[in-house]
Amino acid sequence: RRIRFELELGDNAALRAEVDMQRTNILAVELGGLDRLMKDLAAVKTERRNEHTTWRSYLGYAAAAALLLGVVTWLFMRPSAEERLYAAYYVADPGLPVAMGTTNHHAFHDAMVAYKLGDLREARDAWSALLRDNPHSDTLRYYIASADLALGDVRAAIPVLERLAAEPSTFATKARWYLLLAYVRIGDTERAATVDLDLDPVYGEHVRAIKAAR
Repeated sequence: RRIRFELELGDNAALRAEVDMQRTNILAVELGGLDRLMKDLAAVKTERRNEHTTWRSYLGYAAAAALLLGVVTWLFMRPSAEERLYAAYYVADPGLPVAMGTTNHHAFHDAMVAYKLGDLREARDAWSALLRDNPHSDTLRYYIASADLALGDVRAAIPVLERLAAEPSTFATKARWYLLLAYVRIGDTERAATVDLDLDPVYGEHVRAIKAAR
């Protein structure tokens, strides 16, 4: 059939004209479809670009909000001048070597080991229990106060340090140093000024610097 049609097409001018017209029509239809397809693709691309632009805008707003929140948080959460000064000079007392403790009581030694390991509450509780039986022990009182300071409970340490600083104790000088720091930490500049360690050979330089910085 195809061969017969092609032979007839070669001999029949009217048939060739009809075939050419049909080809033109088919081509027009195909071109129209292609045009619609290209327009559809362009529309999709534009839509996606708009979505990306919107999403980027949202990301920009979110980033700006996060930055603002960070600044506000920093303003409210940043350490005060007193906290920064305290942190610059405070170093926890390292504790006594266990073999050289002022008492042979095993509970004291165990608590000192706990203190050195950072188990501060355990050490403080153990020393507090011992203090009930030996309420005048300057060693127990000093290390209870040291544990309080290391735990951040500055106000609990202050009255203990005040008593030790006023007594003829082997811990009196250390107690006055930590008392000065405790006063600085709570912002009590008046009482900090009364701590007399300015000429101390160990702490004097730091004390003068702290008092000058307030």
